[in-house]
Parts: sequence; C-alpha cells; structure tokens
Amino acid sequence: LSSSGSIFQQIKSSVNNLGTNTANRTNRKNEEFRAVRSVSFSHLQVREYEVTLGDNPSVSSGAPIGLGWRYNPLENFSSLDGDVASRRPRRTTSELKLSDQERQRRLDIDPNVSVEDINSILQSTKHVQIERKESLNDLKMERLRKRQDRLLKERRLMSIRRMGF
Repeated sequence: LSSSGSIFQQIKSSVNNLGTNTANRTNRKNEEFRAVRSVSFSHLQVREYEVTLGDNPSVSSGAPIGLGWRYNPLENFSSLDGDVASRRPRRTTSELKLSDQERQRRLDIDPNVSVEDINSILQSTKHVQIERKESLNDLKMERLRKRQDRLLKERRLMSIRRMGF
C-alpha cells in the first residue's frame, strides 16, 4: 500500500506540475499577445451637429433634446500628440446632464422649433411617462399575485400533509 501511495503521490505531483506549466505557458502567451496588441490615434476630428427637439421620454423635466441631421461642415481637427497633462479632466455623469433650463435655452435658439412643437412633445413625453409608471405598477402587482398564489399553494400542501394524505 505504501508503494501505491507513493505512485499516487507521484501522479498527483505530475498533474499539479502539468497544471502549473500549462498556466505558466498560458500566462506567457497572454503577456506576449498583450504586448503585440496596441491601438493608437494621431488626430481627433470633431463634427458639430445641430441640437433640436428630441423625443426621449426619460427626461426628468422639461423638453427632451436630440441631435439633428445637419452639421457644421467646418470640422475641427486636433493632434493627439500633445501632453496628457494638458487635457481636461473627464467629466462626471452629473456634469454631462443638462438642466431643463439649459435644454430650453438651446431649443429657443433653433428657429425650426416652435412653441407648439415643444408643447406637443411635452404632452407626448408626459403620456409615455405615465404609461411607463402604469406598466411598472402592473408588473409589481403581477409579482405580488404570483407570490400570493405560491404561498396559498404551499399552505394547502401543508394542510394536506397535516391531515396525513
């Protein structure tokens, strides 16, 4: 038994080494693969699009805005070879959100957006928001009904078991 125990230990050791060697080879391949892969950009091209009345009902208040199809043909080009320290810091999510006053100001600049258009979108947005709330309430009620049905079924099963059936 001791000799078979030593054979078992040798096999176990070989399997462990095999796993370690495979892991080492895989790690080396991954390191080599990572070293080969790279992406770089030489310049940045910025195209400015018009801001117009949108249709996204997820706005918390005010009229939604979106990008139109028209853009300024004079595109801005910038070299990306500059110093990393000269870049502006990344903006937070809250800094990216526009207030309803800012959205309204941007829409006021657009001569193609009328007060009637804004009122129509506000009405439509409100309607969709109400429908979404109703859908969520329906979903919650359905979950409660399913939970209630499951509890009633469990209660019936327990009473049947108590009666000895």
